[in-house]
Amino acid sequence: MYELDCAGIIPGCERVIRAETQAEVVRRAVAQAKQLGVERIPLLMLDAFRQKTRELANG
Repeated sequence: MYELDCAGIIPGCERVIRAETQAEVVRRAVAQAKQLGVERIPLLMLDAFRQKTRELANG
């Protein structure tokens, strides 16, 4: 399981996004950004999604 706290990355976001894969976390973060009015996702934002996504310990 992976998670991303999108506060500080996506303007106005206070969600913690969780998913089984890092790719799914990034996909959900992009969708969240678009819902919050970000029309084009800059490469720096995508990089931040990847860098700030962390793997949760099992258990």
